Amino acid sequence: MRASKDGIARTHRQLLLPSKLLSVTNPRKYNAEQRRRELCDAALELLANDGARGLSHPKVDRHAGMPAGTTSAYYRTRKALLIGAAQRMSDLDAADLTRMAELTDSDDRRFSGTLGLATMVVMSGQPPWLTRTKARHELVALAGRDPDLARTIGEVAERFEDLQRALITQWQPAGTDLDPALIDDQAFAVSRFITGVMGDFVRNDDTTYDVAHLDSVIQAILEGIRDSFQRATRV
Repeated sequence: MRASKDGIARTHRQLLLPSKLLSVTNPRKYNAEQRRRELCDAALELLANDGARGLSHPKVDRHAGMPAGTTSAYYRTRKALLIGAAQRMSDLDAADLTRMAELTDSDDRRFSGTLGLATMVVMSGQPPWLTRTKARHELVALAGRDPDLARTIGEVAERFEDLQRALITQWQPAGTDLDPALIDDQAFAVSRFITGVMGDFVRNDDTTYDVAHLDSVIQAILEGIRDSFQRATRV
C-alpha cells in the first residue's frame, strides 16, 4: 500500500516542534535534498513495517509516490540507500536533541532536562515515531553484517552521544566538577538504558512506560554515577 508524501512526513517529523532540518538557499539544491529526504523517509517506513527484506528501490519509489527509477537515480545501490536512511535518521535524532537543548531554560519543562528526555523516549514508542524506532533496530541488525553500514551506524551513534553529553553537562548541579570522564560515564549509562527501553518498544507494540517513572530512573542513573565518581576522587 502506497503512503502519501504527507503521511510519510508526519511519520518522520521531529519529536519536538517540527521544522525543516536543512537550511538551503539554492532552489535546485533544495529540490534535490528534499527528494533525498522523502526517499529516505519512505525507506525508513518500509524498514519499520516490512523489515530489511521489504526494502527495494521500486518499493521505495511506490511508497514515496514517485516515478519509477527515482530512488535508483539518487541511490545507485541498496547499500547506498541504507546508508542514506541511516543518515536521515541521524538528522532527525540530532534535531530532536538540539531542540531539547534550546528548551533547557524555557518555561515549558515537559521538553527540557531529564523530564524532556524521558518524554522523548516514551514518544519514540508511540505512533508515528515508533516507525523510526523500528527502522533503527533494522539498520543496527543489518550493520552487523555490513562493515560500511556499520561505520555509518557508528557515526550516527557517536553524533547522538555527543549531543547527549552536551545535554547531560547542562543538567549537572551547581558546583559539580565537570570532569569529562564523569560526563562520559553518565552518557554511556543513560544511552544504554534508553536503548533497552526502545528495544522493548520494538519487541512489543503494546509496551508502555510512564514518563515520570523513566525520568526518575534517568535521574537515579545520573546521581548514582556522580556520587560514585565523587567518592572515588576523594580517595
